[in-house]
Amino acid sequence: MRRLGRLLALPGLGLLAGGMLFFSAVMAPLVFTRLPLAIGGPFIRTAFPVLYLYCLITAGLSAFGYLLLGRGRAALVPGVTILGTLWSWFWLMPRLDAWRVAGNEAAFARGHDVSTWVFGLEVFLALLLLIREGAKKS
Repeated sequence: MRRLGRLLALPGLGLLAGGMLFFSAVMAPLVFTRLPLAIGGPFIRTAFPVLYLYCLITAGLSAFGYLLLGRGRAALVPGVTILGTLWSWFWLMPRLDAWRVAGNEAAFARGHDVSTWVFGLEVFLALLLLIREGAKKS
């Protein structure tokens, strides 16, 4: 089981952090700088369920791997990401869509800020753990 844990924990964490960084540093800025808002907005909204599913899978693999290794504290980072992703996907995203459709720009802006902070915290924690794990291996 330790072998499986090693196979899942760090690679899962690396895929999680890398995918989240790619989305936030490459995909979202590219969409909003190259496409008109009327096209970019709906396009990026269709990407969120894919991103959220990716985060759930990679964070789940990483958390499971850390648990198999008996490293419950390390499993907290992907665990927090799982909780944040589920909350964002199934609670916040429907509200953001409703506020956007209703033209409630203030509520949408606040909700978008919250979603950005949640995602940013998840990326930060994943990178912090990844760096910590890399430093231990050296």
